[in-house]
Amino acid sequence: MRASTNRGFTLVETLIALVLSSLVIILVSTTFLVQNQYQASQVIRAGVHDNARSATDLVVSELRSSMRDGVILAGNRTLTVRSPVALATVCGRSGFLGTVVDLHIDGGLAGIETGEIAGAALHDSSDGDWWYERVDWSFIDGGSVGSAARCANNGADTVDATAHFHAARRFFLVFDFTSTPDVGDLVMLFRETRFTIRPSDLDTSSLALFREPYGKPAVEFASGIDTTAHFQYRLGGTSYQDTVVTASVGAIDAVRIVLNARRRSESGTGQDVTFGWATNRHLRNAP
Repeated sequence: MRASTNRGFTLVETLIALVLSSLVIILVSTTFLVQNQYQASQVIRAGVHDNARSATDLVVSELRSSMRDGVILAGNRTLTVRSPVALATVCGRSGFLGTVVDLHIDGGLAGIETGEIAGAALHDSSDGDWWYERVDWSFIDGGSVGSAARCANNGADTVDATAHFHAARRFFLVFDFTSTPDVGDLVMLFRETRFTIRPSDLDTSSLALFREPYGKPAVEFASGIDTTAHFQYRLGGTSYQDTVVTASVGAIDAVRIVLNARRRSESGTGQDVTFGWATNRHLRNAP
């Protein structure tokens, strides 16, 4: 009888196979983990970059739209900016001593958040400056009834545009009598926006940028801001300073926003991911 030639693996062969397969698994697992950590770090880094840039862009956009003398409060971690909501032309006057003025607002009040209106400004045609008065819109809102008709009597074209005319009352309380708006004068409705860098409500271990429109609660816009974040101001020349007293804010010609971002590593053992970001915004006060 012929002996069977079929046999199984020996113990040595089995051990060798196990060692080789283990090495392959370890190699593949290590490669996967390294790639996974790299991808995670890239996602974190991108998030940190976007966080810092989007936060500075928010402040810069408000500064970009600000008028002359747009900075109201200039602190190391607090910045209040005045910017226009709408420009209007005085096209009529009525009431005792002309205390009610009719305004032509291109587009009307549709789309304007009147609750954010912090005041009105009168344009001085003699020197191009604006005279600002802080007053709630609810105090001077005179409604739209009869406004278009009064402006039409002064030659304004109101055809299919009656919604673009609105009355403002109590202007004798807003401006000095000698500066009460007259027909043809420019009036600006403006808002005030405060930016504050303070401890985050979402992540108490970091700071955050808060945006607070006039008459509205502060909203946390970007968390994960590093403790080095701050605002700086230039009053001519090349040097910047951390704060400016109220009497000198009109001389500010540039604002520097430094919003460095930081986020902890996902593993908890690696170094924090940081991104230093700063930008300068020149103002209309610049000569």
